[in-house]
Amino acid sequence: MTTEQGFKELKSQISAALVKTTRTAGQIANEDLAFQRSINPEIDRSLDRQNNRLLSLVQSLNKTATASSDNPPPSLHDPESVDDDWRSIVDILDNLLEKADACLDEFTGVVKKLTPSHRSKAPTTDSKKPLSTREYRYQNIPKPQRLFRKVPTNDETSPFKPLLQSKPNAVASLEQSLVPTPARDGSMHYKHPYEQEIIQSTYPNSAYVQHDPIAYPPFESTTATWVDTPEAVQDMLRYLKNAKEIAVDLEHHDVHSYVGLVALMQISTREKDWIVDTLVPWREDLQVLNEVFTDPSIIKVLHGSNSDIVWLQRDLGLYIVGLFDTYHASRLLGYPKHGLAYLLHRFANYETDKRYQMADWRMRPLPEQMYGYARSDTHFLLYIFDNLRNELLKNSDTATPTGNLIDSVRDLSKGEALQRYERQFYDAKTGSGPFGWYSMLGRSSSHFSREQLSIFRAVHEWRDKTARQEDEGLFHILSNHSIFTIAREMPMRLPDLLGYCHPISAAMRKAAPELVGVIQEARAAAADGPEMKEVAQPRGQAHSQNDTPLASNPPTVNHLPAANRTASISGNTRSNTPAALPISRFWGSTIGVERTAISKSPSFNESGGPCLAIPLPPLTAEVYEKNDVDVSSGLAIEPTNAGARAEHQYTKKRKPREDDVFIVKEVGGSKRQKTSEVQDGLEPVLANDNLDGESEQMEIQLRDPDNNREAQEKARRKQERRLEKKLRRQQRKEEDLPKTVGNELGTIANGESEAFDYENAPSVLHAGQEKDRGAKVKKGIDPYAKSLDAPKGMRKVQKEGPGRSITYKS
Repeated sequence: MTTEQGFKELKSQISAALVKTTRTAGQIANEDLAFQRSINPEIDRSLDRQNNRLLSLVQSLNKTATASSDNPPPSLHDPESVDDDWRSIVDILDNLLEKADACLDEFTGVVKKLTPSHRSKAPTTDSKKPLSTREYRYQNIPKPQRLFRKVPTNDETSPFKPLLQSKPNAVASLEQSLVPTPARDGSMHYKHPYEQEIIQSTYPNSAYVQHDPIAYPPFESTTATWVDTPEAVQDMLRYLKNAKEIAVDLEHHDVHSYVGLVALMQISTREKDWIVDTLVPWREDLQVLNEVFTDPSIIKVLHGSNSDIVWLQRDLGLYIVGLFDTYHASRLLGYPKHGLAYLLHRFANYETDKRYQMADWRMRPLPEQMYGYARSDTHFLLYIFDNLRNELLKNSDTATPTGNLIDSVRDLSKGEALQRYERQFYDAKTGSGPFGWYSMLGRSSSHFSREQLSIFRAVHEWRDKTARQEDEGLFHILSNHSIFTIAREMPMRLPDLLGYCHPISAAMRKAAPELVGVIQEARAAAADGPEMKEVAQPRGQAHSQNDTPLASNPPTVNHLPAANRTASISGNTRSNTPAALPISRFWGSTIGVERTAISKSPSFNESGGPCLAIPLPPLTAEVYEKNDVDVSSGLAIEPTNAGARAEHQYTKKRKPREDDVFIVKEVGGSKRQKTSEVQDGLEPVLANDNLDGESEQMEIQLRDPDNNREAQEKARRKQERRLEKKLRRQQRKEEDLPKTVGNELGTIANGESEAFDYENAPSVLHAGQEKDRGAKVKKGIDPYAKSLDAPKGMRKVQKEGPGRSITYKS
């Protein structure tokens, strides 16, 4: 019997058994098992035996399926545990069915097994069943990093040492390049091994010549070569050495890895494309590509190389000399967008599928759609490079030293290539670093109490610790949103905690009881912890420079201008310490004390809100003493009159001149200002404060003498009229006083006392009414006056019904 006949017979037997099992399960589900258990003990025992047998089979199947992965199988003790772990069981069975489907397709010939002779074809799965977006992104795959020669441990505390085993195209030897050097914070690190080579590199002459873009091969009728063996790498390397330009791109995965890992590398020349599997256990042997990557005569074209440069160093020990970053070229040309998708559409009229950007690139074999997406990243890139080079040369101004845009792209690309990878160290005390709790708290508007802040820091530290132990991504363990929610709600029970975590990963569900204990301990220890206003200070004030970890220090490119320097992928850290500026003289000599008093000023008030704090020194007796020299600047200070007004420095020594002409309307006060009485023969004067603090009176000199006399005469007549009115009012008041008041005053002066005449005394409550009693009162407007003249309507008449309507009683 042949293998094909034996497989058909096995398939028919399995199908018949599955059909019988399905029918039996459906019949049992239709029966009332609880009733059968209660009336027949034998059925009860038989059902228990079958339950235990099925649970044992499922448990054995789960152990076998998860033997090659890091995820432990769920523990099934009773039928209720199946409901609790139903999602995990479904994931395991789905993975087994997918593997069985792939094996059957390979066995039946639907998908042929790839051999080294078939490497030119793209590895694909069954094209009849395309994966959904969720399946592209979330895959239950055993971690390939467990099979690497050097398995990552994520707990290294030493500085990262470059993985270079040899240094081709070297200016400085490998031994000279791998010497530890001190960093700015006093710690040790390894400098960039190709720093001198990158600084001295220049583009070949072909980069400065315009020529027609070289057309790319048709995308649909060509394919890429899959590289996953050392022999295939050597074949590709021999071809790359003869190229003048190559395009490089990477696909990265960081969901199920703490530091992340390069899952795929795409390389293209003018004629061919390669896709290199970088998850092979011998991945460090790919360093042989440095023979091409560090050759300055070969231009390496990348788009947005900021992350790729660091990933190549960290995982593969690869460095790039002669980089041309198309991202910087698009910015210098002023394009409206700078992404690779825009450049593909602009020059190649090719549309990319964005759902593969976040796909799980660890999948092997790659689906056909993902394979095409990865290939398109570099297939058109050299054609885009030709168009950008021509536009840069066309818009360059060769008459100026800095007008060549090709050189500008070269300098910006050198800044990218000079980045160094440094390990991420977690500082639980200060929360420093790009992934520390301090930067995360600074980007949020949340305001925590003492207990909430303690829980926030503890949960953040727990997430980093768990992610390092499980080798999982930080956001796969617990998202930032969940950390803020947990800190705000402070759950003390496991169900409450799981309710605030979305989504819940397998690692999170496994370690959730531990996290509950962490929250309880953090809340109990909050009484001795800091408050929000104590930790929410600028980094330069809250912590010293030595507290900053090595990973947060960006590399410096000393040979390039400051505008061309770039930071490390670990995070662009900007100094929060204010620059050394001269002390302001606005406050006088009182601020000429220690400059550190500014950094010690609080940033929050007692209620926890932000406030503006002016760092004034304590008001002691020494502050008010006259100092001849400013302690802050060492300059002599002129004595100041205690009663003088505060004036600006540029008006300090200004003196009035005798021939100055003043205009009353400009210098004087408001029109309603009362003037002093003008005596005959005196001219009006204007009081003006001298700029030295002495009050003087300056004569007003008008331009025309006739106008001066006229103005004086007018002011004198106006003042006389005011005095006459004042005298008449005073006389009128004296005449209106009752005579009894004068008699009463006279009797009081003579020492006699008479009874007060209330009848003739003036009214106090109605003083205003009596004053205006003789005046004619103006009648007000009555808005209803006209309505009174209208005809009145007829009264309502009561209608009488039949019979008596009123009964009179005597």
